Amino acid sequence: MTGAEGAVAAGADGPGRTALSAVGLRKVYGGTVALAEGNLEVARGEIHALLGENGAGKSTLIRCVAGTPPPDSGAVAVDGAAFPPHHTPADAAAAGLAFIHQDAALVENLSIAENIALGAGYRSRFRLIDWRSVHRAARQALDRMGVALDTHSLVAELPPASRMIVAIARALVGSPRVLVLDEPTANLSARDVERLLRILRGLRGEGAGILYVSHRLDEVEQICDRITVLRDGHTVGTVATDDVSRRELVQMICGRDVVVGAGADTGPRRQGASVLDVRGLQGPFLEPIGFEVARGEIVGFTGMSDAGHYVLGELLFGVTARTGGTAMLEGAPYDPKRPADAIARGVAYVPADRNVHGLARELSLLENLFLNPDVPPSSVRRVTQLMRGRAERRDASSLLHRFRVTPPIPEERVSALSGGNAQKVLVARWLRRRPTLLIVSDLTVGVDVGARAEIYEHIRQIAGEGTAVLVITSDFEEIEALCSRAFVLQRGRLIGTLEGEDVAVDAITARAVVGAQE
Repeated sequence: MTGAEGAVAAGADGPGRTALSAVGLRKVYGGTVALAEGNLEVARGEIHALLGENGAGKSTLIRCVAGTPPPDSGAVAVDGAAFPPHHTPADAAAAGLAFIHQDAALVENLSIAENIALGAGYRSRFRLIDWRSVHRAARQALDRMGVALDTHSLVAELPPASRMIVAIARALVGSPRVLVLDEPTANLSARDVERLLRILRGLRGEGAGILYVSHRLDEVEQICDRITVLRDGHTVGTVATDDVSRRELVQMICGRDVVVGAGADTGPRRQGASVLDVRGLQGPFLEPIGFEVARGEIVGFTGMSDAGHYVLGELLFGVTARTGGTAMLEGAPYDPKRPADAIARGVAYVPADRNVHGLARELSLLENLFLNPDVPPSSVRRVTQLMRGRAERRDASSLLHRFRVTPPIPEERVSALSGGNAQKVLVARWLRRRPTLLIVSDLTVGVDVGARAEIYEHIRQIAGEGTAVLVITSDFEEIEALCSRAFVLQRGRLIGTLEGEDVAVDAITARAVVGAQE
């Protein structure tokens, strides 16, 4: 069913009527204009995409609509009823707005039913919680989406896709007029993404207005009826999804032509002898696997989110202990017991969660770029400290400009950066070391299309200089864009290898799905 058909199918609940309107929203923090002029209109029975580069103002616009904080100027209305000046989150909730964020914002040590009850309140009887009613209401919310989950299960035990479903169910209990989803599929596998999109199509059919914030253009093109684009704090425009090409959409987002997913056929291939030779490597959730990676080669490891490929990066960087097998790095035995051992051998690792395992968010860009520096001998440390500090600041400034980090200020905290700029800092930290082997895990999750293209170009460049690169991700488009070979895994087992033109989304998906059905 196309987006237009879904909007028409919304029934008698007012399809096409404006559910959410935001006009002329502006927000300034200190002297920084985070949102200059934000305009947005979401209709009932519509899934409406909000797109833009990291730092374009999307999150600020959503916060202004939610009242956390309210905009400095502009107007917000739901179903034609304007919000009061300086509205609060309570005003937004009372008007029928529900917000679902990437982390789902659930309480892990509570059950599914208890988390859903946090949205609508606990039903009571004789001044005691009526647990039978609490679980019945939770099941009704899940049934509405066609999902069968045990409402007694703890959220901590759920996979990412189920957590997102619980978050949506909690929102639906309050019968919201508008549902706002911020990067809901960032941590989901391809199979789970399709499941979530199917649920959203059903809600659209019921007449809900849905605002869908994402960097994944394939999802937007598949499910959204209209698209609003922000750039540099301004609304660039709103277009019908069926009326805009991928190239035109990227131009709207970036303000320039950007080549995304140029494909590995034009990128670096094998340049010489093997850099990494793995035989029977085994670890938690990963059955024995063997492969070789040559100088300048970019090789992918992929599958559904639970396929076991993410463990491979941890094994090779010394984060997780192997349970079997051997590895040779540049012809010498390689068995890192900790990350320091891997770094000493010229191995670099960009982890999947940059905020938890990659970056120190409260430290400056300079400090993050030079974490794990080579410490000079203690006898000369005092003499060289000032000189090294000046040199590091000069090198940091050069790196920030080279990787187009905004703002390129070495003293700025990482916490002040958008997701794409923070990821550029993490990639820059490791690439400055000119590693022999570079391992990247979920390289561009939450990164906008422009920053993604820039990061891809840096990866291709360092591979062209001779670094062997392992790309580990469940983003099949990323594998197609970067890799000349790809290994597809399922439940910790290698189920297929693709090379050259066969490294394509359709072929990867076919292998992963077939493996899941065996």
